[in-house]
Amino acid sequence: MFAGQPSDEAMLAELYDLEHDEITEDFAFYREWARRHPGTVVDLGCGSGRLFRPLLDGGATRIVGVDGSPALLTRAAARIAADTWLAAADAAGRIHTVVGDVRAPAVSERFALAVMAGVVAHLDGPEAAVRALTRAGQLLAPGGVLIVDTLGPGGWPPHDLPLSVDWQRRMGERRVVRRSQLSRKATPEGLRVDYETLTDLMEADGTIMRLPAGFRLWYPSISAIVALAAEAKLEVEAVFGSHDLESLDERSERCIVVLRGATGGPGMG
Repeated sequence: MFAGQPSDEAMLAELYDLEHDEITEDFAFYREWARRHPGTVVDLGCGSGRLFRPLLDGGATRIVGVDGSPALLTRAAARIAADTWLAAADAAGRIHTVVGDVRAPAVSERFALAVMAGVVAHLDGPEAAVRALTRAGQLLAPGGVLIVDTLGPGGWPPHDLPLSVDWQRRMGERRVVRRSQLSRKATPEGLRVDYETLTDLMEADGTIMRLPAGFRLWYPSISAIVALAAEAKLEVEAVFGSHDLESLDERSERCIVVLRGATGGPGMG
């Protein structure tokens, strides 16, 4: 057995895609919002570029993807190269990726649409969220919108979970087994979760690579998001509980908030 380390970013990025590339139910949602707000798009926390294709299909004239993981952006480059449409868009200068912190991305242009999908949970609470929302608002062109897409109350873990198997999948010739455990703590601004995973990659010869990883996650309540948006000088345009535009309630798996720059605030000048 070879002990993998959390610093094995390339392998963790590959495992990230193994889990997340199966998610497609939000594609139509993002195609539609790119259609409603034609022009440039910034995908904050873009990961390996899972949303690049639906955003371009919706009419985005250019996409800037920002992520703090060079390994994930390397996989984004591979995704682009493997897709004829994405590769053509890239060759035409319509896709650009930037390594950076979503709280302070090194981007100077303005965008018709900004996306923060699955990002807020990885920010360390309200202070960091305000910084990220404020900066995202500053990136909006007049009339532009920011979509904050996070786990809804119906998707929050209802209780602590002991170490147990999440899933088993194939990755080439290897069998992958992931176990996880979590502990949760309710706070006035939402739910805090300490989440640990243990992933075994099993070769055909029986060799196992073990990759541990840990995350501190934060799932804000809708009232917390609205309050933080106001602090960032952003106004709520719409709230949804799913990518099918259902109303948000306690059973909703997603919490999706569409924000605009407040009059005279970021994104309006």
